[in-house]
Parts: sequence; C-alpha cells; structure tokens
Amino acid sequence: MKDFQDLLASIPIFSFLGRAETAAVEQLFVESTHQKGDIICRQGDEGSTFHVILDGELDVLAGERVVSILKRGDFFGEMALLQGGKRTASVIANRRVKLMTLDRTSFNGLFMKNPKALEYFTRVLCRRLASTSSGETTRGSSMVITVGSRNHSLKGKTLVASALAGVLHDLTKANVIIVRVRASEHAPTGDILELLSNSQWSDELASRLIRTDSEGVSLVEVTGRRGLDTSVYEEKASNVVSKLSQKFQFIVFDLGMDPQGLMDAVPTFSDVFVEIVDQAGLPHNGLPEGAKIKRFRLLNTYNRGSYGTSISSCEPFVLPRDGALTHTESATTYLRTNKGTDAALPIQRLARKILGASVGVALGGGAAFGIAHLGVLKVLEANGIPIDLVAGCSQGSIIGVGYAAGIGVEPMIEMAMSLGKRENSLLAVDLTLTKPGLLAGNRFINIFSPLLGEKNTFEDLSIPCRTVATDIESGERVSIGHGRLTTAFRASASVPMVFAPVRIGKSVLVDGGVADPVPAEVVNEMGADMCIAVNVVPPLKRGIENAVSKTVRQLNRFNPLSYIGDSDGMPNMFDVIMNAMQILQYELGNFKAASADVLINPDLSDFTWVEYYRSQELIERGVEAAQAAMPSINRAIKEKLGPWMKRA
Repeated sequence: MKDFQDLLASIPIFSFLGRAETAAVEQLFVESTHQKGDIICRQGDEGSTFHVILDGELDVLAGERVVSILKRGDFFGEMALLQGGKRTASVIANRRVKLMTLDRTSFNGLFMKNPKALEYFTRVLCRRLASTSSGETTRGSSMVITVGSRNHSLKGKTLVASALAGVLHDLTKANVIIVRVRASEHAPTGDILELLSNSQWSDELASRLIRTDSEGVSLVEVTGRRGLDTSVYEEKASNVVSKLSQKFQFIVFDLGMDPQGLMDAVPTFSDVFVEIVDQAGLPHNGLPEGAKIKRFRLLNTYNRGSYGTSISSCEPFVLPRDGALTHTESATTYLRTNKGTDAALPIQRLARKILGASVGVALGGGAAFGIAHLGVLKVLEANGIPIDLVAGCSQGSIIGVGYAAGIGVEPMIEMAMSLGKRENSLLAVDLTLTKPGLLAGNRFINIFSPLLGEKNTFEDLSIPCRTVATDIESGERVSIGHGRLTTAFRASASVPMVFAPVRIGKSVLVDGGVADPVPAEVVNEMGADMCIAVNVVPPLKRGIENAVSKTVRQLNRFNPLSYIGDSDGMPNMFDVIMNAMQILQYELGNFKAASADVLINPDLSDFTWVEYYRSQELIERGVEAAQAAMPSINRAIKEKLGPWMKRA
C-alpha cells in the first residue's frame, strides 16, 4: 500500500528505513477499521500491540478526561510495550478510524535494538507526561457539523450551513470550511474523486478544490450519486473529513443531497447534526436510532406548513421570516453582520450551543431593587457579552421579558426613569375588595405592557425567556414559558397580600421570589452552558426608611388608635410584608444562585423596595456591580470557548 509507505516515511521513528525496508515493514502490520465509539484499548489492560493511525481520529482518556486527540500519522501503544506494563490510558475512536497494528514480537524486533527509535520514543513519552501532569488537553481534533433533513422539500439547509460556518469563524477565528454536497447522475472524477478517496492530501489538490471568501470561510463542492450503500457514503465522507481536518478546525457539511444512505452515514463522520424541521414538537428523526451524535433542531418558518413555537428554551432554534433572507449569499452576510436581529439571534445561539458556550442570565426579583438589572444588562451589552437565554423572577421577569422581546436596554432605562417619577408612584394602585390581595394588578399590567411593543406571546420573542412564579397551594416553583407575556410577568410579580394571585390552568400563582428568587436553575434547565445570576435584593439595614413608611408614621400621629397597646412605633403592614420578603429573597436568592458560573450582587443596602423614584441611582449601582464582575465573566466565557479558539 503506497499510501501507508508514504505515511511511515513521514513518521520520525521510521525515518531510518529505506524505501525497500519500509515496504518490508509494511508486511508486519495488520490493517483494521473501527467505528465511532469503539474502544481500541482500555486503561489498565495489558498492552501487546503498537498502532499507527492511517485515517480518522482517536480520543486518549486518562480516567474520564480527554488528555489528547490523535490523528493520521500519530501512533500509540508504545509505552506499555517499552515498559512491559499495563495501558496508561484508554483510546476510543471519535469517528471512523483505520489502524495499522504491530504485535509485540514485531515491535521488539523493529525498535528495541535501534538507539534512534528509542531516543525518539523517550522524547514523545516526556512530552505526553508533561501534558498529562499539567492537566492540559491537546485539542488537535476538528469538529464536523452536518446540516440536513429527512424531508427533502424543506428549505434552509444551505443558508443555515453557510451562516453557521461564518459565525463559528467569527467566534473562534479558526479555519472553517463548508462541504457542499450535491447530487449527480455520474460518478465523481478528477480532483473530486481524489478528495473522496483514501489517498494522501496535498496542498496542490487543496488549491484546486478549495475557495476561500473575503470573510475567511472556505468552500469545497462535492458531487455524489444517489442510491449507493450506506457504507460507501461512510467511506467517502470519512476520507473527506480526514483530509480537511489537517487544515480546518470546523468542517460544516451542507447536505443539499439527502439520499437515505447518506443520512444514515452521518453519525460515522459527524460530531453534530443540525436537523431542519417543520414542526418544533416532533422528536429527532433524521438519523438512525441510537446514533452517538449531538443533535439540534432548527425550525425554518419559511417552509410551507411550518408554524411558530414558544421561544422558551435553547432548542428548537427558530428562524423567523425576514426579507433580507431571500438570497443565500447576501443573507449569510446579513446574519453575520447584524447580530442583534431576530433572524441572526438563533444562528448565533446555535453556534455558541455547539461550542458549549451559550450564555443565560437569571434576573432575580426585588421590586424597586430590580431596576438595577438594567445597569447590569447595559454593561454586558457594552462588553459584547451575548445573552442567549433569560429567566426572571418578579421585577426581574418584567425586565427579562422586555429584553427577550427585543426592547433595548436604553429604551427600558428611559421608561424606568419616567415611571420612577414621584408623581407616577400611585399609577399601579387599583384597590380590590373581591380578590385575595390589596391590589387587583390590572394597572400594573397597563404600566409595563408597553415594554413589549408588538410582542404579545412567547412565540413572538427574540430570545428564549421564562418567568418564575410560585404555586401557593403546593409551594412548587412554576416556570412559565407559554401563553401571554403579560400574564407571565404579572404572575411572577404577585407579591402575596399586595397583588392578587394569578390563576394559570389549575395553579394559583404568586411571586416567584417565594420559591426561587434568582432562577439560575431555570436558566440551566433551558439549556444554557453558562449562567450569570443577578441577586439585587440586599440584606436589611436598620434605620433605612422609605417614603411610604415615613408618611404612614407621620399620619399615625393623628390616629388615636395607634397609641393603643403596643402598636406605637411598630412598622406598617406594607413594611412587614416587604421586609419579610426581602429577608427571604436575599438568603434564598444567594442559595438558589449557587449553580451559576458568576453571581452579581449590587450593593443596594441603602435603598428600599419602594424607591422606584431613585431609578438612576439603582441603575448606577447595577453598572458598578457588573463592571466589577466582568473579569469573572470573561474568564468563564474563555474557559468555554478556549478549546475551540484558533490553533497557533
């Protein structure tokens, strides 16, 4: 096999062999093929073989941690043979792999009496030990992503593949290539045939086949015949991946050609499958059952028969209608350069989710304290921190829903400043005698509903969002992600005894702060890989008095009943309720936020729950706290994206 002889000649430990000797050595090796997920050897087993990788990729694991990734031309198994001990690591195929294997007798005869080979093995062992001791993962692997659908009539595969490739390049600065697969009635010839074969890759072939655009994304177009056996597609696609992975960190297959056999082959050469669907509620059905591959669904609303779904979880990713998406090439540029548009947001989120770096924000409750969330969001935006998901409680739910509806931070700040004026402090008051609360809550909805613009339900949102309420009859946390947005935030902000509860279905709901003041767990359940939690509720501080307390105290001087018994000097009912909630939410909120990657606690101890008229100061405190947290946030994001950033 000429290809294997060329491969051996390129490996330093075989450099002492001449051409004739290399041909003779080849006869000592045994070729084998292994599928994705196959265990080649286990840590702790006796080692009796030496392997050279002819094609594919392997993960090397110490325990459950991947410490290295091996590719074509790499070798393993020599340590156990040299030391006469057990395997020091497990090796698993992370996609289809071809190995050339040498038994112990042949290995000893070939290397044990060769000083140059032993010296080289020693250097390799030292490098591997140093890497393992430092805890670093040598990521030499490429990620292979396939975009396709079982339903051949569904549109959007090429647009999603192209836009996704561009966003991956923008996020990581790594080399990205799109493999555009199209059907042909004829067998491939020439350069395409060579690309599909197991021959060695060359720069000359690459220059003839690959085009790179001005935005840094490369493209190769491949034709394939329909009606071939799945094993043929597995072989050809794996050969393409093996060649391209030598230069490209991300390989995105655009399956415009969708024969049964090619779709069945996807798990053998891909790490991620993005399935274009027309209904969000359907299970994944694009691949064989049991396939070991990450799967994500994308609902393209341009397809006939497709309809929207509640935007309340990371998945499905919903591509909304946008006139700029009519032509694929210009649409790709549009989606990359207009990151904040409704059409671009799901592609951005999909790319970060594939990288394990999607960001969710949990906004805690706290009446007027919650205005500080606007300062936090302002800093996150100014520093380019993406917000892929948001969950909110009470006042945090109002701001979270507004943000998810696409209302910018600055318009929300302007609204907070307007509503916070002292003359507007009684706008939310609508007393009721027929409901279990002092206020009916209808005016509350009227005040905050303008935040939503034309967005009325969760189906209209720009990014996934949920609000959190408490079932007053069971004590359970209720995560709301369906229905009308005004109902969702009204239920989440129903402070017991102040606002009347809200009934949704069979549940009677009150303020989410009773059960979960800072819904970091909800953000994680929604699918975020990283959570930034904000607990704006401070601990109580003796001597801090709000305007309501002061007014009630002054009026009580003229109330003869206030001097009866022990009522003189006692706090009013509102203070008792709100202070009790504040104590609960501060302690429980920090506890509930324990699962967050970063917790932000603005210093609001000299504010009170009713002081909406101090909105500017509250926002400034949020800004200060978020700025102080930025090093931790950047560090957390770097840890998520770091393994995928462009290799030097």
